[in-house]
Formats: sequence, C-alpha cells, structure tokens
Amino acid sequence: MTIIEIDPGALANVCGGMNLDGVTPSENIEDRRDMSLEDSMNAPTQPSQPLPPLIRTPGDLSSQAGLDDIK
Repeated sequence: MTIIEIDPGALANVCGGMNLDGVTPSENIEDRRDMSLEDSMNAPTQPSQPLPPLIRTPGDLSSQAGLDDIK
C-alpha cells in the first residue's frame, strides 16, 4: 500500500465537494462526545426504522455484479 502525504496548503486550496442541497440530516444520530468509552458502549439505543422493501429491476447493480447467479 502506498502512503500519500497531502500538503496542508494544497488541501486548503481544494474547491468543490459534495452537493448537499435537499439532503435531510439523519434522525438516527446520537451525540456521545462527552461520554466515556464505557458509557458510550453501554448506552441504550433506539431501534431504527425498518428499511423500505427492496425493489429489484433487471440490470440493476446486483445483477451486474453477478450476485443473481449465486445459488
């Protein structure tokens, strides 16, 4: 693995990024910054909402990757 070091000056001049217009923040975020590691690991969590049903279409990414061929 090659390690690439980034010059902080070059990084500061980077333009662009992700377009977050219209993105709604997740409601499944818990702020545990002031907790100890032990408290964070033992904190109760709320169950997340179930995922919507999976709708498959011919030629979707799973079929392109060959996952449909696995029996």
